[in-house]
Amino acid sequence: MPLSEFEKRELELIGHGLEDEDPRLASLLSRDAFRISLRSRVRRGLVLFATGVCVLLLGLAARAPYLGIAGFAVMNGGGYWAVKDLRWSLRHMNRHATQLEGNTE
Repeated sequence: MPLSEFEKRELELIGHGLEDEDPRLASLLSRDAFRISLRSRVRRGLVLFATGVCVLLLGLAARAPYLGIAGFAVMNGGGYWAVKDLRWSLRHMNRHATQLEGNTE
């Protein structure tokens, strides 16, 4: 059900009030800030994944099993960290799109 003109104005007034009162919170709640933080988390996860691969290969080359196991653990942790928020955001965006279209499935 679409918002009435009165509800749209009230929502806009609340948003402007929030921006005036606490600009930091308003920037955190904005959609662009979420995307930027998501990108940075994915990048950090991929860097951690690459670091884990390097440590794993170093452990294999040095024939140090504990170093290889540590590299494998870092690699898996970095991969999980890079993908976990990405999956959630895609599900959230799909759900949000269906709600905007008026589907309740």
